[in-house]
Amino acid sequence: MAAQPDASLEALLEASLTSPVYEVLLSRVEPSEALGLALRCVRSLDSRERYHHEAAEALARLAVRHLAVDRDAALAWLDVLASVRGATAEWVAARVRSAVGDHAPALAAWDGVIEHAVGPRPARYLARGRARLDAGDPTGASADLREALRDPCSHDDMERGHKLWKRLQRHPLPSLRKARIALLGSFTTRLIKPLLELAAFRDGVAAEVYEAEYGMVHQEVLDPSSGLRRFRPDIVILATSWRDANLPPLSPDPDAAVQSAVAPLLGLWRVIRDEMRAHAVQHNFDVPLVDSYGHLGASLPGGRGRVLRRANHALLDAAGTGVSILDFDGVAAEFGKAAWSDEGLWYRAKQHPAPAAIPLLVDHYMMHVRAVLGLTKKVLVLDLDNTLWGGIVGEDGVEGLKLGVTDAEGEAHTDLQRYARELRDRGIVLAVCSKNNEADAKEPFERSAEMVLKLDDIAVFRANWQDKATNIRDIAAALELGTDSFVFLDDNPTERAWVRSQLPEVMVPEIGSDAARYLTVLHRHHAFDALALSEEDRLRAADYAANARRSELMKSAGDLEEFIANLQMSATVAPIDELNLPRAAQLVNKSNQFNLTTRRYTEEQLRAESERPDTVVRTFRLRDRFADNGLIGVMIGRALPERSTLEIDTWLMSCRVLGRRVEEFMVGVMMQAALDRGLTRVVGRYLPTAKNGLVRELYPRLGFSPIEGSGAPGETAWEYRLDLLPVLANRFIRVE
Repeated sequence: MAAQPDASLEALLEASLTSPVYEVLLSRVEPSEALGLALRCVRSLDSRERYHHEAAEALARLAVRHLAVDRDAALAWLDVLASVRGATAEWVAARVRSAVGDHAPALAAWDGVIEHAVGPRPARYLARGRARLDAGDPTGASADLREALRDPCSHDDMERGHKLWKRLQRHPLPSLRKARIALLGSFTTRLIKPLLELAAFRDGVAAEVYEAEYGMVHQEVLDPSSGLRRFRPDIVILATSWRDANLPPLSPDPDAAVQSAVAPLLGLWRVIRDEMRAHAVQHNFDVPLVDSYGHLGASLPGGRGRVLRRANHALLDAAGTGVSILDFDGVAAEFGKAAWSDEGLWYRAKQHPAPAAIPLLVDHYMMHVRAVLGLTKKVLVLDLDNTLWGGIVGEDGVEGLKLGVTDAEGEAHTDLQRYARELRDRGIVLAVCSKNNEADAKEPFERSAEMVLKLDDIAVFRANWQDKATNIRDIAAALELGTDSFVFLDDNPTERAWVRSQLPEVMVPEIGSDAARYLTVLHRHHAFDALALSEEDRLRAADYAANARRSELMKSAGDLEEFIANLQMSATVAPIDELNLPRAAQLVNKSNQFNLTTRRYTEEQLRAESERPDTVVRTFRLRDRFADNGLIGVMIGRALPERSTLEIDTWLMSCRVLGRRVEEFMVGVMMQAALDRGLTRVVGRYLPTAKNGLVRELYPRLGFSPIEGSGAPGETAWEYRLDLLPVLANRFIRVE
């Protein structure tokens, strides 16, 4: 017979604030005494403000177990619980109301839990997400699930999140991109797939994930009839490990050992890239912690650790277009080598790495996926007071701010500035968004010798008393960029919450209030990580500063034509080649506003299009008196000789050159290409999306005539008769 609750049991409960112990102790309680004991424990914990989440969850499960089948009894018990004030009571009450289907009060209870920050952040948002879905609000549930996943989560949190995600699959969910991702592992990937699906959802990617059988990496890639080939992936993850190198502890010929480890993978890349037209994400080799040669494994030329590190460098050197190397060994070091492997799970189930490490690994997968799909962030928006420096400039003055190496907190702020400056140097745009008087806000940039960032580093500076969501929209308009390419950094939790509520597409890291942690939290999101760095990327930040100067020129010009003429523009038109392919693919996958069809192509697919004899692919670079704008446009046309037609498949242009009549020049180039092929008709289509409304009237504005006929909802088709009309020209752009 189960033991009766008594003073000794309650003392044990008070002393044992871990879930497993709580569960065991509570299992000793007679059903008739369970609810009374739960109330006493809640009162005891809350009276001393001793919130412990595992204990609260155990008490909630105990109450639900005895109340979920009797709504009236549950409501009566909740009335008694309402007399208790504290975090434990709040969590338990919300869980019980959800369990009995008391939807409106349950949602109100979870709103309170979130407002008062009761329990771990992922747990509270997952709980409210489930309650919202139960109440028939999949949109709200989807938003809460993304909020739960905003910061790094445990494996258990992500498994719980995946269950909610599975339920949400019955409802249409918005996404930025679709992607077909294949996961091929030389170890078991069963625990990885669901977390990868969930992380893709978090990042706005509707991912269909193909999981190969364990150990079938080479077979799936090389067999023309494999499931992988039928799946037709966009991205293939080759999840290999140090065991695949098959190295002895000491190799007699280190060069040959490196070659034997790397060569089989190069063959897989060629097939994935050239035959499957997909992007390969290749693990490098994680160096095992256990080595019979100990330190010699890293120091001797043929030592396994040293050969593996050389092989990793060889992989990086060999990876070109269409292949990116995931630093598997770096992920292991970031997680901690001592906990990276679970030997018992390896021997029993060929599981690698340990389950607890999988969320971090999946985050690194998604960094590569986002980069391939063009979802890398472009803009870092910075708050000032207690973010970029310590203190409040309007109250403390420049001299009272904490900056520089003489102050511990100041050094942390200085390092954040240095990191931001380094981001700018590789092309990330910096902006300021601060509630401040503008003159006060600019003074540290102008006067303080400790400031790493200067005003010239900031593309857009907004310091005023408007709300920050409005200011961020204003910054986006000034930069002519979508807010989905923004990251916002602010020490104030109220400001962070406000921006998230108004601009959910903006990434807002939960940096807390400890300046020493800001940089680590920002970096671990990998928001700005890219797979390549072009010269255009490096110039991007300077280009936005040049845009500001162009704006000043526009204000002083008498009319638009005078402004455009004063820009002194010149253009370079070229087909796709190996030099411009990465930037062209980046533009194709990022451009949303000036994009007539919003068709996406990977680098491999673009290369294939450029090699087709019936296809015309042109890239466009633009310079003006202020800056080299780099590659700003791509057009793809398909020759249809039987109809004497060149049909424009893809037409996109960077929004930063809008308003300069560049579109006339671009379509004129394609018209001339059509004539050169003996074609007398150019046909274009407009496929509407949520973001490309600004080009809805482009074709008629350029003199194209409508084509009647069927198409997708909202789609329009247009033609230009070159046998009747002249090729469009732009007198403001000189061809280089």
